Amino acid sequence: MSVIRSLYDSQDAILSGIQELYLPDGYQCDITFGNGAFWKNLSQPELRFDISPQVSGVIAATSTNLPLRNESIQNIVFDPPFLTYIRNDRTGNGKMIMAQRFSGYWTYQELQDHYSQTLLECYRVLQKKGLLIFKCQDIVHNHRFHPTHVNVIMWAQDVGFRLKDMFVLAAKHRLPAPNRAGKQKHARIFHSYFLVLEKF
Repeated sequence: MSVIRSLYDSQDAILSGIQELYLPDGYQCDITFGNGAFWKNLSQPELRFDISPQVSGVIAATSTNLPLRNESIQNIVFDPPFLTYIRNDRTGNGKMIMAQRFSGYWTYQELQDHYSQTLLECYRVLQKKGLLIFKCQDIVHNHRFHPTHVNVIMWAQDVGFRLKDMFVLAAKHRLPAPNRAGKQKHARIFHSYFLVLEKF
């Protein structure tokens, strides 16, 4: 029997590990489905939402206003944008490829508002003991380091979640950084987090 670890360099391995530990019936709902790349090698959730559906079978909805009844879902996956200094939905910041591929926020406060409001909405639709798998990444914004994974845990606790487990995804390639010359001020971030949050 293989041991499920807290650290992997494969997103698929983390999602599979979470499913093996906590979701014997599989993933039920993805509220930021995008083009489905998240599930390329895994079974897709039955319920799929996105603010701008890119593939068939995905329902148009925001993560802060889901067309679901109260306490009707067993588990949710939320993989939101994490970049800041990004304007106008999916347009990019300069030549940053990641910014061109994904949407983002202009300020860290915008990120916080979106994440916090989504936590409230997920709490509403999840059943008691339901799980929210929240992918996030720490960032440097406006010359300040923001430990987003710590912040999400605190925001989630304020809503009524508890941290059940945490996985770290080590990047195989360099993650995006600001396009600025000069002396490095912070460690380059090479990892992201999968937080398993339980409604109680």
